[in-house]
Amino acid sequence: MSATTKSSYRAALLAGVVGLVVGILIGWLAIGWLLWPVQYVGEAYTYELNLPDKINYVAALVDSYSLRRQVDLVRQRLASWPLEDKITTLAELYARYEREGMAVEAHQIVELTGQLKQVEGWDASVVNTTLSSLVARYLEQGDRERAQFISLFGSEIGLVSASPGEEAAPPAARAAPSPAAGGAVEWILPILLAVLGVVVVVLVVLFLMQRRSVRTTAKPTRGAPSAPVMVPSEPGALLSTLSTYELGMDSFDESFSIEENGVFKGECGMGISEVIGEDRPRKVVALELWLFDKGDIRTITKVLASEYAYNDELLRNRLSARGEAVLAQPGTTLVLETAALSLKATVLEVEYGTGEDVPPRSFFKRVNVALSARSKTTGAEEMPVVPEEMGSAPEEPSM
Repeated sequence: MSATTKSSYRAALLAGVVGLVVGILIGWLAIGWLLWPVQYVGEAYTYELNLPDKINYVAALVDSYSLRRQVDLVRQRLASWPLEDKITTLAELYARYEREGMAVEAHQIVELTGQLKQVEGWDASVVNTTLSSLVARYLEQGDRERAQFISLFGSEIGLVSASPGEEAAPPAARAAPSPAAGGAVEWILPILLAVLGVVVVVLVVLFLMQRRSVRTTAKPTRGAPSAPVMVPSEPGALLSTLSTYELGMDSFDESFSIEENGVFKGECGMGISEVIGEDRPRKVVALELWLFDKGDIRTITKVLASEYAYNDELLRNRLSARGEAVLAQPGTTLVLETAALSLKATVLEVEYGTGEDVPPRSFFKRVNVALSARSKTTGAEEMPVVPEEMGSAPEEPSM
């Protein structure tokens, strides 16, 4: 390569580098600063946060409310939030606190929600629809505990499910529509609400039917197989069965479908509510009885507690947040009722396990409960009233 060629090559390379630098400077200064400068448009709004961040933000507001009791300040902070987001976030936070045993904090959420509901005049149909959707979603995901807490939240804030033929009363009077649009609003709104309610009910029923088909697989048994226990059917009962828990059933969660003339009415069952320790097999100190009515967004629950759990005030209060805590002893009868169903649960057998590292009579070795469900609309005889003495603690054995 000649000296003239090398000189031309270096000049071209230098011109390219200089052109690149000048182009970058022009693009940065002229375009980025003069023609289309970057503009600061403000920070993110709280209603734009994702659900976990919204829950944390509302948790801070609840803590502030518990100290200052300034509901107007909380209302101002959530003024830009859609009503559905407020209800969803408050319900999710309530369910989190209940699952973590934070009963005091959960009560603060109920109190604050009641204040906001009254001050802002929440639409009862929006609240009902939002909570029903949450319950249906968690039932579909198999998280029945969270669905129950969401239902309990609706009951705590004064939401009453409408029975067939009735409508839920709104918390505050709505403004009357104008004469021109009054006739249309009067018949369009009920139709929309009715269609929405039917869709929600159909989705819940389809999910429960699918869940029932999945549960047809029999649970493994220990030892030689035994003949099924037959429970005599009571007059007018839609379901009569026996639910049995034994030590070692670490995933115990039985459910039974309630049907009337082949029509699905709801479900009932029994599952683990509380354990002590972390070793295996799990040492169960409380069992949860539940009743689900397809026409009622609530799931009614009551808890059978061991002697240790029932006599421990702190533990009993935590269990009571999930439902009435009752001492488990043979002969105890519990009644659970929804809008259309009634369930009688009779404890037939209670046997305790023993261990060196746990208190005496603290965890169950075996529990048998007879379940009898009936429809409240069939005119059948009423369920017997539970005697008060059945729920009292037994006398301490003499030394």
